[in-house]
Amino acid sequence: MDYQEALTKYLLSFIAGLKQGGISRAVISSGSRSTPLSLLVNRDPDIQSFIDIDERSAGFFALGIAKGSNKPVALICTSGSAAANYYPAICEAEATNIPLVVLTTDRPAELQGVGAPQAMNQVGLYASHVKAACELLLPESSTTMMNYSRWQGFTMTCRAQNNPQGPVHINIPLREPLLPDLTLNTPSFEGAKVIKSNREAELQPLAPLFAQKGLIIVGEERTPAEAGQLLKLAEKLNWPIIGDPLTNLATDVKQSPNFLHQADLIFREQVPTPQAILRFGRMPVTKPVVQWLAKHDDVTTILIEDGIQFRDQLKRANYVLDMSVADFFRSFNQLSFNPVKEDWLLEWQQRQRLAEDILLANKGLASFNHSSIVKKLVSVLKKQNLFVANSNAIRLVDRLTLPASNDIRIFGNRGVNGIDGLNSTAAGIAVGTGRPITLLIGDLAFFHDLTGIEMFRRYKLPVTVILLNNNGGGIFSFLPQHQLPTQDFSTIFRTPQDLNFKYIADFYDFDYACPSDISSFVHHLNRSGQQIIEVNDTQESPVEVWRSLTREYHNRSGYLDERN
Repeated sequence: MDYQEALTKYLLSFIAGLKQGGISRAVISSGSRSTPLSLLVNRDPDIQSFIDIDERSAGFFALGIAKGSNKPVALICTSGSAAANYYPAICEAEATNIPLVVLTTDRPAELQGVGAPQAMNQVGLYASHVKAACELLLPESSTTMMNYSRWQGFTMTCRAQNNPQGPVHINIPLREPLLPDLTLNTPSFEGAKVIKSNREAELQPLAPLFAQKGLIIVGEERTPAEAGQLLKLAEKLNWPIIGDPLTNLATDVKQSPNFLHQADLIFREQVPTPQAILRFGRMPVTKPVVQWLAKHDDVTTILIEDGIQFRDQLKRANYVLDMSVADFFRSFNQLSFNPVKEDWLLEWQQRQRLAEDILLANKGLASFNHSSIVKKLVSVLKKQNLFVANSNAIRLVDRLTLPASNDIRIFGNRGVNGIDGLNSTAAGIAVGTGRPITLLIGDLAFFHDLTGIEMFRRYKLPVTVILLNNNGGGIFSFLPQHQLPTQDFSTIFRTPQDLNFKYIADFYDFDYACPSDISSFVHHLNRSGQQIIEVNDTQESPVEVWRSLTREYHNRSGYLDERN
């Protein structure tokens, strides 16, 4: 048997294992060393392949597909720096428990460390940011070795999906010649399947805590189903519940009176002190909530994590439960206890009503600016996904939007909170969910990942980009860096780019609009096709609007404690 046949059978066996583990989509970045694997995967009728020539974009595109579909996605690249360009997306996947199966092809051992071109040490390349890593042996076609390659593909894909989910890395050294035999069929294997079981916990010992005055704090991305269960949980307990936009608590079809959607305002002033806190996942983006928690280390805290990782930055949890939201909700429903009186919830609801009244009456939010269009956005969008970028975008959504029941699901990349790869991730989510997507993003983040826009164009994915253009890093106007001398601040943090985004729209064949009032802005939403809506504003404008809101809430919130 010649090497070409051995190479082909070995890789076909490996691909069979990937499919048995759950791979049905792959993102391929073209290259020489990866030729046989890329060809065989792209020709496989059971795998939908996408081509992304920029590995950094490809990594985030695959992340978005996995995020939107909740299924593992394979990434394939050639050797050398190509593999290094996956790193940012892998870090985000590890931090947010997204199952990526990273397949880096490589030079064989005899070409390592001897100055061969496009060769570097790829073993352990991603360090602790992957759940597991292995390097395959060189291809052979014996029954033993074909079973070995299949089993590696199967088990590593399963590991990516085991709780806690996350990325895995398989390094695949290949010798030349690199062209496979495309006439060969996949060898036949007896399939294997992992059957997952539901988890339950005996919560009765915690029942006395659930009868006390409590608060639910939700972090991380949550599905609409999880959001619905969390809101029902809050109603059963008579507890208030808070969570940032990615929790989708604000977009549940049934608006709950227990949800406090203006937590950023409410927690800047004095709030009632609970006796127990029920936390799901990591901290929300809402900084005043984290600061408030840091001052209340005497409150009993229960932390629920799906795949226990002890992600408690304040190190305050008294109980840690390894359960999903659905697991906990199912176990909780078996309890019997007397919930706290409704007076506890009313104290919080008064604060929410005040915050909402202030939002509705604010003059700055009646003008046309970044703050006002974000306040309007969630209530106007219908039957699609909303991807919210980091920095100003997610904070504006967290602070200014009111709940809406328009079949909207909100996504973001809040694992390591970078601005890279956001366009690519949004494109992947459009694939993974099969729904149109609106991308709310600042000008710097949009510019940082322009190659990701190509994926929308190439695969004709419906998208509306709402470009919050303040000509630079507007988030720093909210931060202490704004106190620096003007020259230092402008050069290092304001970073104006002076870009004409109409040219970018033309380059990618996108429609383009630059509205000057709210009605015109709303007119361009919920359209089919691909478009960029550019909204211009100053970097100081969101700061001024937010200061007016916090000042008004401070002036009017004192009476709440007097009444109670």
